[in-house]
Amino acid sequence: MATPTKREDTKKGRTNEAKAARAKSSASGTRGDGASGRDRAAGRSSAASRGRGRRAAGEHSALGERLIGGVPARIMGPRIMFIACLVALVAFGLLMVYSASSVEALSEGYSSTFYLESQAKNLLVGLGFAAFSALVPMRLTRSPLMWGVWGVFSLLLIAVLLVGQESGGATRWIIIAGFQFQPSELAKSVVILTSAMIMHEFYGEHSISDGSFIARMVVAVGVPLAFIVFEPDLGTCIIIAATVFFMAILAGISGRLVAGLMIGIAIVGIVAVAAAPYRLERIMALLDPWADPYGTGYQATLAIMAFASGGLFGRGIGNSTMKYNYLPEAHNDYILAIIGEELGFVGTLVFFAVVVGLIYAGFKIAAQSPTMQGKMIGYGCTTMIGVQFLVNIMGILGVTPMTGKPLPFISYGGSALIGALILAGLVLRVSLESNPHTVYDARREGMRVVSAADAAFMEAPGVSSLDDYATARVEGSTAGVARPRSARRREGFTVVDGTSIVSAPEPRGGNEDRGGRGRSSRRERPSRGGYAQGIERHGSYERVNLGSDPADRLRSRSVRTRYDEGGSTRGSGSRRGRGDSHDR
Repeated sequence: MATPTKREDTKKGRTNEAKAARAKSSASGTRGDGASGRDRAAGRSSAASRGRGRRAAGEHSALGERLIGGVPARIMGPRIMFIACLVALVAFGLLMVYSASSVEALSEGYSSTFYLESQAKNLLVGLGFAAFSALVPMRLTRSPLMWGVWGVFSLLLIAVLLVGQESGGATRWIIIAGFQFQPSELAKSVVILTSAMIMHEFYGEHSISDGSFIARMVVAVGVPLAFIVFEPDLGTCIIIAATVFFMAILAGISGRLVAGLMIGIAIVGIVAVAAAPYRLERIMALLDPWADPYGTGYQATLAIMAFASGGLFGRGIGNSTMKYNYLPEAHNDYILAIIGEELGFVGTLVFFAVVVGLIYAGFKIAAQSPTMQGKMIGYGCTTMIGVQFLVNIMGILGVTPMTGKPLPFISYGGSALIGALILAGLVLRVSLESNPHTVYDARREGMRVVSAADAAFMEAPGVSSLDDYATARVEGSTAGVARPRSARRREGFTVVDGTSIVSAPEPRGGNEDRGGRGRSSRRERPSRGGYAQGIERHGSYERVNLGSDPADRLRSRSVRTRYDEGGSTRGSGSRRGRGDSHDR
């Protein structure tokens, strides 16, 4: 017997040390003090924490997967945030409408909940329109049907000028079948949809020329704006024009055209102010509201007093004094002043934070849309909601002239609430179409990773029935039909055909390897687990048979050197070359 070398002694020592360590660990695990169990629990907790820390940015937990219903978190996250902010604003709006209008309703001879009940009815109608907007497929909004809807609302705007109801010096309402509404509020969403369709055709599909794009945009946006200006309703015109302008910038409009539009908008604004003396009076009241506190600056000064009396934390819900017939339109255009008085500076900031969250979620939804049309609809609807918030807030705070536009989702008014909910429904429609159901989703639902060429396989030679097809599939696999691997057979395997063992063909160049040792006997000998490690034939393909014993699968397929406790060697081959000496 060969004398063990130094390397063999070192390896033997390491083996004995490992056995001793395992025995010690096993003994410590059986003690009753539970220290080892606590250590293992701490280790698992630490490993879990490290696993959570290594989670990718777009990956979510198993609980999150169940909660979002299979929709990717990057899409469902902004959608949930948008819906949560929307619900919060609508509920808060009902509360503030009741708080700001109860005294006025009693003074008019109604119940204290009169305006609240009316706003609740408007909310139900608005939710119905929002659901309809969220369920209509987006492909319909880029069909010729969209121009028909645009034409209907253009006729309604013309009807307002002809037979509309005048209120407060403006003709903005129309009565149809006993229902009074404001067509300009509903026309906002139509203008956005039409503009998004045109931008999709020009920037997305490249199916129209520059001249056609400009002409269609002038018609789609300019015609409704012209009718709205004559009502007059300059605030709505500003909101629509600013929204479409922002959409065009995001779509990629040229800088030269942007400069031309800005100059044109400035000229139209100057002409509009000069044509109506009351608009100039509003600008003067903005500069110094205390110059005429009982005239043009009356509402502005009372709004400032309401914010000042609210202080840091407010007077409390329902404890406003300005709503006692001091501040006109307290439940409508100037409801933000009541919010500032009852909730104070902190409560107003929280309200602004919810509005910012809604706008942020809307922009995230728009950015994730796979189509240009979806992006423009999402950006347009969210921008219009945000711009109307800014117009109302800055007018009440004295930053810009007051235009009489209500606060979205908060102020009392059926048309304004319905129009805002339609915009919200369109944003949700964009979110729903941001995760389309593809053919890959259908395959995953059918537990199929790749498609199986069923018809082609049935026509293959040697396949005559579905039984042959079922036999030719790998058991428990979802990877489709297996491919023949006979072309990649290696030397030394055994071919199994039924219960007989057939030797593989001899390789070219003889039966001897580099060590001069034959291999035919080893190829014909079954493995130690009682099965032949080789290629198993099933119908028209071949695959390696791994056997049923997991322990045998871990053993090497080639003969390797093993060392016993006495230092002797077994085996006749190595990974580097069979027949080499193993003594070093």
